[in-house]
Amino acid sequence: MTILGLQTADALPFFDWTADTDTLGAILVSFFTLAVFSFLYKDNPFYKIAEHVFVGAGTAYFALQYYQEGILEPVYEHLQRAAELGRQGELIELGGHAVSPELAIIFRSFALILSLMLASRLFFPNGWAARWPLAIMIGVYAALKMTGETQSKFVLMIKGAIHPWATSGLSLGEWWNSPIARIEETVFFQNFAYAVFLIGLLATLAHFMFTFRRSRAFSSLSRIGIITLMITFGSMFGFTVLGRIALLIERVDTLGQLTEPQYSFAGDSPLLSPPWIIALLMILSLFLMRGGTHTGDEAS
Repeated sequence: MTILGLQTADALPFFDWTADTDTLGAILVSFFTLAVFSFLYKDNPFYKIAEHVFVGAGTAYFALQYYQEGILEPVYEHLQRAAELGRQGELIELGGHAVSPELAIIFRSFALILSLMLASRLFFPNGWAARWPLAIMIGVYAALKMTGETQSKFVLMIKGAIHPWATSGLSLGEWWNSPIARIEETVFFQNFAYAVFLIGLLATLAHFMFTFRRSRAFSSLSRIGIITLMITFGSMFGFTVLGRIALLIERVDTLGQLTEPQYSFAGDSPLLSPPWIIALLMILSLFLMRGGTHTGDEAS
């Protein structure tokens, strides 16, 4: 396969949506990855191209997704299906309940009217029509959020903090004599972990209690809460940094895979693969643009 007058090692497709890898995909992956990394040097046109393509593609994707999930499926397809089931005399599911198609059409039409009232804010910014759907959205969201947060966090936190001490598991002697057993499986470690969790929870809650004067013992407990918070924030920050490093390793590994012989534009040389060629062209372009800028400054 010939590309730009050069022969590839294997006959990879130049452009194939169904293929795992193709030549055009390798070029685009290499260019956009290196274009984003070029920001480490300075803000440059290659980074701006990658930034604008990312924002534009993301906007187009989410616009189509919102159209599919917010207009096409809940309005057109739902009303069409409701009308079809109405002619057949069957029920339709709406909000997890089986209702008559006529009632489903009425509720969905009411939601459509509220949506149009909300869209009227584009033409009448200070109009009253947009306030009604906004009030309904905020009220319903607040009620659902309060119920969900209470059940998923508050209740589960209390349930997780109150449980009996562990009695089943390995003893320290059994763990020491077993070459494959982990210390997490011992009764001692389970109870120790629960004690650390319980003390950290009470100390953190005590740190945020300001309703009465702090005694010396209470201040000591509050200090333990501060230490617990710092350990938590530090572990969260470390997890975030490790996640970013994992993404960096993944991108570098992808560029390394694109230097394999099947991507080479001539023979088996990895230096003629997309990452190396694009990196060289970007460095030369940045050098020439920098030289042109210095020449223009001296002329002025």
